[in-house]
Amino acid sequence: MGRFDLEELPPALAEHVPAKARLGFPHQGMTSHVAFAEQKGRVVVVKRCAHPVYLDWLRREHLVLRALAGSGLPVPESIGYAGVATSRKIAGWLVMSRLRGSPFMCAAVQPSPARRKTMFRRLGELVRRLHASPVPQSLRRSEPWIALKVDEARKNLSWCDGTAAGLAELERSQPPLARDTLIHGDLALDNVLIDEQGKLGLVDWAGGGPGDPRHDIALALQTKPEFELSAGALDAFYAGYGGVAVDADVRDWFVRLYDFF
Repeated sequence: MGRFDLEELPPALAEHVPAKARLGFPHQGMTSHVAFAEQKGRVVVVKRCAHPVYLDWLRREHLVLRALAGSGLPVPESIGYAGVATSRKIAGWLVMSRLRGSPFMCAAVQPSPARRKTMFRRLGELVRRLHASPVPQSLRRSEPWIALKVDEARKNLSWCDGTAAGLAELERSQPPLARDTLIHGDLALDNVLIDEQGKLGLVDWAGGGPGDPRHDIALALQTKPEFELSAGALDAFYAGYGGVAVDADVRDWFVRLYDFF
């Protein structure tokens, strides 16, 4: 991903990032430029985006994190957001606290079967906490989540990995509606952090809000091609989650929907 200098930071956010901070650039996906800004042991995350579609996601992440402040969930604190318009583009900047840990997916590739079971049990426990948390008033809506996401998927056809034929099949095979809960909305295991003590955290909250909890479960259990999830690890997840297992075909439906985002 592209890099940036602190001189480019909007003045409104400068007070939150030390001028002499050292920038580190972690591996990141395609939606934003991300840096860790560190000085004297204090680290904040600086996230910049100028792509029109992803810029909306960055604004949304800021709003979701603000709404979740005080929820008790392991999420970053949104320290500040600013938009900057120039003659060439509009860019959004988000400054957040940094959660400790490395991506769960990377940590889950090599451990022993027993260790992996423990990790997935803890993941199930965290997802249970998330889905049991109240939806903040500022994030509530009345429209069914699946209908909203299918409509979004249709609008995304010009740039996403999904196809018109694939979307038509998804529309034909929609699972029965489920009760909305608070969801993360992008619970791929790269967005789950795990530290040395096994404590988990959740990042990249642009999709957070009321939604279908099966979507979170489907993405959390999608481990291919990195590794095959064993029956033992799957059982451990649901032991931590404490709910009825989601049918494999239903999980696959939500994974296929993810291709459009």
